[in-house]
Amino acid sequence: MWLDFDNASKPIYLYINSSGTQNEKKESVGAETDAYAIADAMAYCKSKVYTVNCGMAYGQAAMLLSVGAKGYRGLQPNSSTKLYLPVVGRSSGPVTDMWRKAKDLEANAESYIELLAKGTGKPKEEIAKDIQRPKYMQAKEAIVYGLADKIIDSQDAAYEKRDYDMMLAQQMSMEREAGGPQAAPSGFR
Repeated sequence: MWLDFDNASKPIYLYINSSGTQNEKKESVGAETDAYAIADAMAYCKSKVYTVNCGMAYGQAAMLLSVGAKGYRGLQPNSSTKLYLPVVGRSSGPVTDMWRKAKDLEANAESYIELLAKGTGKPKEEIAKDIQRPKYMQAKEAIVYGLADKIIDSQDAAYEKRDYDMMLAQQMSMEREAGGPQAAPSGFR
């Protein structure tokens, strides 16, 4: 959100290399709500958010890849993408606690499917069917499925390499000329 506030006319690059919220043993290693917060921030920004799978985008990470700016959802040639249903970690205690966890899991699955449908353009019913078992895809398959738009390489102008040292020096120079870092909008003080 800071990048969007700083310059909403520049795209934001989100590089993804994540196993999502599960490890290879299907154990919970993260919270789905974190991914939904990122998706909300992406939707809130006026800047286009370019997403790049630079290794793996599994589960919620695949969803984030799909909700990037259409036409700018990239994959590296040897990246992999996997869709799977959200899972709940170990649950114990009173039945009401386990019932609440099951309700949370159901809500997370619905949010996941809804965001994937938005990103891929596929009907929710099709996605719900596809994720009953983990769906593993190589780069070309992820494009066909609608999770991404293209395999990127060094010749792709949208993903050209940047001189970050020069960009930082320019930003610092502009801040010095303006009298320091820009303040947050008045509504956020």
